[in-house]
Amino acid sequence: MDCPGFIAADGAVVTPGAIIHPVSDVKGGHLQNVTLRVIKDDKTGDWWVYYGFNSVPTAVGYYPMSLFTYLAEKANDFSFGAFVYAERVLPTPAMGSGFHPSDGKGRAASFTDLCLIEQDGKSNPIMTDLPVYVDNKKCHSITPIVQAKCFYGGPAGCLS
Repeated sequence: MDCPGFIAADGAVVTPGAIIHPVSDVKGGHLQNVTLRVIKDDKTGDWWVYYGFNSVPTAVGYYPMSLFTYLAEKANDFSFGAFVYAERVLPTPAMGSGFHPSDGKGRAASFTDLCLIEQDGKSNPIMTDLPVYVDNKKCHSITPIVQAKCFYGGPAGCLS
């Protein structure tokens, strides 16, 4: 884990940057569901990360309030995404399920139930699109957010 300052909870099954296994089996029809939440503890000011793999999310650790200047009170911005990496001369691995976002539900990987959780605990679905950064659009892409979900991914074998 290359995440300075993150403090893992006892028994944490993942930490930031971990590879999630097993992946969905698109051809066999078994789809995995990963839930991630980041919530500020009102008492300590720490930012807790919760993770669930086909289950209710549990705490995996936190970022202490002391790491932050502006996040001591609230978050003004957030981002989420996916990435793949390969040395320049090697082809990339697949992103998501390996299918393009245009292949849609049941084939392309997706982010669903995207929402912001307010200080009062109420969640608000993200219904409008957010800025997108894709460094190689011929290899990987993402659809706009519609009704709190979007599709992303791309096949393996892309060369930079």
